[in-house]
Amino acid sequence: MENGKDTGALTVSRAEAGQKLLNFLQRRIDAPASDFHRWIRTGQVRVNGSRAKAFDRLAEGDLVRVPPFAEKRPAGSDATKKTSGLDVVYEDEDLLVLAKPAGLPVQGGTGHSDSMASRIAKAYAGAAFVPAPVHRLDKDTSGLLVAGKTYAAVRLLTDALAGRSEERPVKEYLAWVEGIWPQDRPQELCDRLMKNDRTQRMVVLQGGAKRDEGQDARCIVTPVRQRRIHGRDCTLLLVRLLTGRTHQIRVQLASRGHPIAGDPWYGEKSREGLKLHAFRLTVPVPGGGRRSLELPPPWQGAWKYAPDKA
Repeated sequence: MENGKDTGALTVSRAEAGQKLLNFLQRRIDAPASDFHRWIRTGQVRVNGSRAKAFDRLAEGDLVRVPPFAEKRPAGSDATKKTSGLDVVYEDEDLLVLAKPAGLPVQGGTGHSDSMASRIAKAYAGAAFVPAPVHRLDKDTSGLLVAGKTYAAVRLLTDALAGRSEERPVKEYLAWVEGIWPQDRPQELCDRLMKNDRTQRMVVLQGGAKRDEGQDARCIVTPVRQRRIHGRDCTLLLVRLLTGRTHQIRVQLASRGHPIAGDPWYGEKSREGLKLHAFRLTVPVPGGGRRSLELPPPWQGAWKYAPDKA
């Protein structure tokens, strides 16, 4: 103890504020969950000198005392950051925005040892709070991927992007589709989607479906330009999502006879890959306000996107 302060205690950083005590310990201490529960129950873990419960939320500056034998993980904003494998579009104390390449999943899983999440974890190893992706993009979709660098940012962004808050984000995609899009002005597409248990693919429910079946899917589609590519007519669309369903853009466009170019599930697979890109994103930020970001797609050749001159 120095001047009444427990120098052996862990200090809750701004990035960690808002977490439950149990989650905080799991990030900071190498030990099984059963040990954490036992230490808390027996009073070996204290917050600001008082006993606490596993699911009590912590505030910035709280002092968390742990048993002296507990093996602490290094933490702090001064941790060395290795950014190899990540293309950073924007970063501040709350947000990490990355350019996700096509072909790389956001989260790892069966058959995927490499992912955006694993690259982030490696790059920010030792940080007080390892940034966590707050939404998903299909493996073959490129574009803007947002991760929260603080617990508060993760909660705010996850709720906003999932439609659970009044702070509505704006998510816009660019997509090259097969054929000539029949409209020349913005059009709202409204469908109900459901997964086909046999094929594991999303389908648009037809008029005979029950009202409580499937999920509402809505987006606004605006044609940008038409072009003949590799001997076939194609249309570049700007798609603004109003809901966020699995494969929503892909299945809504394909159901109208205009699958996205290179879509192996709802169209025709191509060696040039899926032409779907998360182009523009506006999200709320901790403390109020909004952050808008834009990332041109990486497509080359006839697929290349160049904005119209004003």
